[in-house]
Amino acid sequence: MNSITLWNGKSAPRIGIGTWVMGGMQYSGGKPIGWGEVDDATSVRTLHAAFDAGVRIIDTSVSYGAGHAERVIARAIRESSLHRDDLVICTKAGMLCDPLTGDIVGPTDKAADITASVEASRRNLNTDYLDLVKFHVNRHPVAQSHSVFEALSEACQAGKIHAFGWSNDNAKSAMAFCGLDGFKAVQHDLNLFSPANDMLDAIEVHDLWSFNRQPLAMGLLSGKYHGQSPKVGANDMRSSGLAWMRYFDKDGAPEKKLVQTVETVRDWLTLGGRTVSEGALGWCLAQSKRTIPLPGCRTPEQAADNFGTLSLEPLDAAAVDEIERILADL
Repeated sequence: MNSITLWNGKSAPRIGIGTWVMGGMQYSGGKPIGWGEVDDATSVRTLHAAFDAGVRIIDTSVSYGAGHAERVIARAIRESSLHRDDLVICTKAGMLCDPLTGDIVGPTDKAADITASVEASRRNLNTDYLDLVKFHVNRHPVAQSHSVFEALSEACQAGKIHAFGWSNDNAKSAMAFCGLDGFKAVQHDLNLFSPANDMLDAIEVHDLWSFNRQPLAMGLLSGKYHGQSPKVGANDMRSSGLAWMRYFDKDGAPEKKLVQTVETVRDWLTLGGRTVSEGALGWCLAQSKRTIPLPGCRTPEQAADNFGTLSLEPLDAAAVDEIERILADL
């Protein structure tokens, strides 16, 4: 896969690793918002496997385990042969955590909180600068977001961050601050079950980058789920029953209709010997030359499977068209 050149002149393959899963157990309003138990040594090996595969873009957040994921990333970088400038480190600000429990308290749009979050991320990641910081509150009212982007703009002007953006699935509001110098990216859902044509059109018009969360639909597009698949654990946020959770039911079982859909398009996703996850990521890459899928990985084996995509081209147009035709008929 050819590399892309980003806002600060860095080149990197057009895929990154998501690290939400590396934050460990965490709760919000009594419900799990993390991915259950996590072993830091395994997370470090997973990051090394991603680096070995050629991944240079890392996506994280100061709220993933109240900074835990960021500290794990710093450890993995320290133990690798890579230099800081080899990497594109992207984090997020805007979700407050309880300093004692690490649990999510809620969103914030206060400039002081955003500034403090940038500083915390720089400490956690042991870096002088962050390549990209995104506002981590989806669909937050534009009228209440000005102070957020003023704080991010100031951090950019000071050289503490090289760019900023918004994690937001609403195309219109996501573009509200795209005229600011330094606004370079939007993070949004993108996978076979969650197309984002309006967002991708807007990103193209405004010359931005599309960072894709949930490109594997929280694991549903990994190909490992079948008719009698086991439920996820009780401390896994996929069993939380949150209103926006569409890939797993409130008991933590994968949604049967979506599992059946994966089976219906499996042959097209696996063309040319691809794994299902490679096909699903190839679908994301085929949607636009500006998409950057961010699959999460818990183990080195998952990293090897997902980042085999780097040796492949995006899914070809005929396969994409056929998959979309099949999905439209379901």
